[in-house]
Amino acid sequence: MAIIEVSGIHKKFGNSEVLKDVSLEVEESQVVVIMGPSGSGKSTLLRCMTFLEEPDAGDVRIHDCKVQAGSPSGHRHKVIHQLRQNTGFVFQHFNLFPHKTALQNVMEGPLVVKKTSVKEAKDLADELLRKVGLADRANHYPALLSGGQQQRVAIARALAMQPKVMLYDEPTSALDPELVREVLQVMKGLASEGMTMVVVTHEMAFAREVADRVVFMDGGCVVEDGTAKKIFEAPTEERTRQFLNAIAI
Repeated sequence: MAIIEVSGIHKKFGNSEVLKDVSLEVEESQVVVIMGPSGSGKSTLLRCMTFLEEPDAGDVRIHDCKVQAGSPSGHRHKVIHQLRQNTGFVFQHFNLFPHKTALQNVMEGPLVVKKTSVKEAKDLADELLRKVGLADRANHYPALLSGGQQQRVAIARALAMQPKVMLYDEPTSALDPELVREVLQVMKGLASEGMTMVVVTHEMAFAREVADRVVFMDGGCVVEDGTAKKIFEAPTEERTRQFLNAIAI
């Protein structure tokens, strides 16, 4: 059974229909890259998957938590909370607490949400900062870190909640080109360890190398979904071919 199941998601902002009956399944340990032009609904889909944006219709299941759009409140809020605990979300902008060190940023979720002990949270944070190559920056505040380092702290912070899946919303788009590689290396490492990941990105080399599947979106719809090899070398849909030709991969 898929670990992520998105069914019939619709989303409007005013009169603009941003998502039109989008469905998607992701198997455990798969890496799925979502690509497409700006305004195609990619980031909105990720946010709807965690109910950071409330879909107008459809439902989402991540692991054993299922939420239907517009369902009655009460128990629903508890399920959304559980769904988010199953999900690590890495944003385009790092959203670190500026008044906390890298270590404190990573400790925050386990301490506040999971109510773990300070020692347990610190041990986990130390381990995760080592994992993302920042053990020597544990006591640095975000202002003293490069953009790539801040994004790696953000990844460690998401991992600290021990999620079942990781979602990335254009995690390298705010970085200078020379800093992109260090973030992608961390993501590749997680993929090699079997972490289930859904990644919205324009990094086509990453998609070719790491993705098990590539989903191409345009106009709020899934236009094409297939293996990275198929999408990049023999796309079925003309719109996919146009997009790939335009970015000259």
